[in-house]
Amino acid sequence: MIILLVEDDAILAQQAITFLENEGIEVDYARSLAQAKGICVGQHYDAIILDINLPDGTGLSLAQQWRDTNTAPILFLTARCALEDKLAAFAAGALDYLTKPFALEELVIRIKLLAKKHSCEATHFNLDTLSIDLEAKIIKRAQRTIILSPQQWTLVALLLRHSPAPVSKEMIINTVWPDKDVNNNMYKSLLTRLRTNLTKDDEVELLHTLKKQGVALRLAND
Repeated sequence: MIILLVEDDAILAQQAITFLENEGIEVDYARSLAQAKGICVGQHYDAIILDINLPDGTGLSLAQQWRDTNTAPILFLTARCALEDKLAAFAAGALDYLTKPFALEELVIRIKLLAKKHSCEATHFNLDTLSIDLEAKIIKRAQRTIILSPQQWTLVALLLRHSPAPVSKEMIINTVWPDKDVNNNMYKSLLTRLRTNLTKDDEVELLHTLKKQGVALRLAND
């Protein structure tokens, strides 16, 4: 398990990192918003621990930015304990909130629970009459089983991790064809084949191309 800790108190951060690593949790550490944005590029985290008050801004803005691009669950760890702060954190995308001072043992438990819940949710996905089991590689729409190519499976897994938010064309290409030059026809062909597989006859369209945003797996009104 690997997490990102964003905390400007270096002493507190070091204490937490030492304790977490003794519990088998690897930690990437950032002291500011700028450092956090640089560290997390291309990195998958099982959870993100985020302070609200940071030297170059607020953790709330960072959580809002990550909400549509990063699927890791966010826990706010902060001295701010007012109700409005908690509500703002959850509105920004947090799944948990822990106030300082805190027990390191409690932090570990909360991290593991978040990661476990997120892992279970990440392997099963349901939308309208569509059901996906990523672990078993089974996808169904209503009563029919859908057969996907390896590239379509890669794309579906990427889209559902971000659903209902759109995934950019660049991210799709880099994920599906990481070591290959790709032309626009290949990209469009993949989307067309997947859309045809997912939606038949009078079924509700679930794969949407959004202008200047990318592709989203969601209902039209989400």
